[in-house]
Amino acid sequence: MRDAFTSGRMPRGGMGGGPAGGFQGGDFSDLFGGGSQQDIFSSIFGGGQRGPRKGADLQSEITISFRNAIFGIEATIPVSSRGSGASSVTTRIPAGISDGAKIRLAGRGADGAGGKGDLYVIVHVTKHPVFTRDGANLLMSLPVTFTEAALGADIKIPTLEGDEVTVRIAPGTPSGRTLRVKGRGVKTTKQQGDLMITVDVQVPQRVDGKAKQALEEFAEATKDFDPRADLAQRARA
Repeated sequence: MRDAFTSGRMPRGGMGGGPAGGFQGGDFSDLFGGGSQQDIFSSIFGGGQRGPRKGADLQSEITISFRNAIFGIEATIPVSSRGSGASSVTTRIPAGISDGAKIRLAGRGADGAGGKGDLYVIVHVTKHPVFTRDGANLLMSLPVTFTEAALGADIKIPTLEGDEVTVRIAPGTPSGRTLRVKGRGVKTTKQQGDLMITVDVQVPQRVDGKAKQALEEFAEATKDFDPRADLAQRARA
């Protein structure tokens, strides 16, 4: 059977039991109403003519500030296409967009007989000197003095919106403790993040005069406090 199909014919007396019942010369046209093999396979595998093709998709990039990424901005995006040269598109960058996110602008790509392709815009976000981001939360480090951490203090914190909020530093707050200000993070269509503040206790590099004397008196007054009392024991665990 395999050799018969390879050579383009069936052996005499093959399927059907005789010359009248077999395939004569391997001609498939009789099986499908006289059509050619090309017509048959075209109908099976969709070989009909296709419609006009859409234009090519294009890609562009834009860099925006951290603040504009959080609140959104209307931006002009450069577009370069072979044959049509350089142009630009103005669109709204949505609030809360992340660094590296890709925006699809339908119908803003290259021209084609079947219509324009799409434009894909990659958004880059610059770093902020104070704030960083973790999902919908804004993060910041808050420098405090030794006395503020030891005695407690109410400290005003600048926000990305431009106003201030007051946070309470409890007496004895250690460096590295995180405070939360609800609802002052990144607002997206799905959620509202928080502002997360990490306390960073700062120690003066130089201490002299009255400050040195005061610290020496403080050290004497708190000599019973040993933050490393169980360090050796925990190290052997």
